[in-house]
Amino acid sequence: MKHAPLLAIIALALAGCGRGSEVTFADAAITLPEDSLDLPQAPGRDAVLANCTACHSPSMMLQQPKLARDKWAGIVTKMREVYKAPVDEAAVPEILDYLVAVQAQAEEPAAREGA
Repeated sequence: MKHAPLLAIIALALAGCGRGSEVTFADAAITLPEDSLDLPQAPGRDAVLANCTACHSPSMMLQQPKLARDKWAGIVTKMREVYKAPVDEAAVPEILDYLVAVQAQAEEPAAREGA
């Protein structure tokens, strides 16, 4: 009967655990700010729109540092495998093409201004 006092305490605690009050959740909605930027035209844009814009705004995507294709591949893999983003594996090459192309397009005007 070494555990009798402990068992009595547990029994009393459980006795007080009747059915709790019912909890109801109200629907909630958030309104995201408008993103005035649009993704530029380039091969793979449709794949990006279909797979990336549920989580990432155009502004966010267009403000990323310039990365090589293999670095982008690692990021997309992380999104799919770690964060479980619903990115279609077949679309990954198009997404990578787009990210690299858009960053190259953004670099072109800067190169012309410096010339």
